[in-house]
Amino acid sequence: MKLQHQVILSLGTNQGNKLENIEHCIQLINKKIGRVTQISKLYETPSWGFESYAFYNCALSVISSCEPIKVLETALAIEQEMGRIRKEQLGYQSRIIDIDLIFFEDRIITTDTLQIPHPLLQERKFVMMPLLDLDIPWKHPVLNQTIATLAENCSDNSNCMVIQNLKIN
Repeated sequence: MKLQHQVILSLGTNQGNKLENIEHCIQLINKKIGRVTQISKLYETPSWGFESYAFYNCALSVISSCEPIKVLETALAIEQEMGRIRKEQLGYQSRIIDIDLIFFEDRIITTDTLQIPHPLLQERKFVMMPLLDLDIPWKHPVLNQTIATLAENCSDNSNCMVIQNLKIN
């Protein structure tokens, strides 16, 4: 039996039918990365770092036998399958789906293509609020703070509004 890892992913979308995008992405993650064990509430949040339509965001806890780079590669393939086109321009942009690998157990990984924990998670309310919903007893391995403490100290004052509860299919 392969070793199982807890992976936390953050999903976001601000194009097309946002609810369908999120639900379809969760199905693909469940099929291709690992078993989705928890889903946060779905939040509507303003765009962050650029002017655009509001985003829908949520977080997932996934049990996977994949190693971190394979999770990243599969997440990028799911984004592409769903129609995301990564543009060469600098900065943030609208997207049909965005899958961020937030943390992989308590590992610290820094490569050219992957940083775990996600280096900006504590600065983004649209990541912190869904993480709180998951109620995971995790401490940031670099900052040595719980999710609750990180959320409390988050400097992002964006309005994150709960849209609805999501269910695991």
